[in-house]
Amino acid sequence: MTRIPLGLLLTLVPALLGCRVYSVGLPTDATAGDFVGMGLRDSGGAGERAVVDALGELAIDAGAYRSEVGGAADLAPVIGDPNSVGCSDGTREGFRDVTNWPDIAGCAGGWTSPGLLDLVARSPRCGRVSGNDSINPNGDECSAADLCALNWHACVDGPDVARRSPTGCESLGLPGDQAFFAVMTGASPQGVCYSDPSATNDLHGCGSIGQPESDWCPPLTRRMGFADCTGVWQCGTVDDSLDEASKVYKTGPSLGGVLCCRD
Repeated sequence: MTRIPLGLLLTLVPALLGCRVYSVGLPTDATAGDFVGMGLRDSGGAGERAVVDALGELAIDAGAYRSEVGGAADLAPVIGDPNSVGCSDGTREGFRDVTNWPDIAGCAGGWTSPGLLDLVARSPRCGRVSGNDSINPNGDECSAADLCALNWHACVDGPDVARRSPTGCESLGLPGDQAFFAVMTGASPQGVCYSDPSATNDLHGCGSIGQPESDWCPPLTRRMGFADCTGVWQCGTVDDSLDEASKVYKTGPSLGGVLCCRD
């Protein structure tokens, strides 16, 4: 594949991503009923399929970008005004096609205030001075919510994502991206996602790392338990195997962050 220089890549990414690249599969027919119930299809699915069929595929040499910035976990961002891109640091690492996904963003970075579920976790704590391209990439003194721009919030759950992305986690990233972007919800011990502080099992969201999501968390496609949380992702120990969503913090900017939804 022809290598694209870093400077040119950063200039072209917003335009190039008008052609979608699929990294996670579309919902199967078996889950179509869930999407109809969420109001994601009209005219018997014609609206959704028109979007899918109208957009081609494009391969960008993401490997060349990563080699230049020096890490397999680095993602080529879309750079812009935080209110437009959705991330407090002005760079969007997930759902980089801003034109077709204007209301949802994957925002990379760390945070030190643990958990995703209570009001403290869902409220900014460091003035949104956070994010992988900010002066505070590790998110010291920050919550997960600080990764989202003003007038945006950390996506609460699957339905919150579905209202802003007609294809769920589809087109979150490019082939080869290594990242996980969480929503602010956990699940029951049986793996049923619902937004309540008592549902603390696993992390749930979109991405490429972790495990396939259960059938009870549409349209989310990935989950992470304590054993999947290594490196910058910290979710506790085996004693916290049903409590990851209330324990998680992230020590560095790589490997994703949270999904942010426009208010």
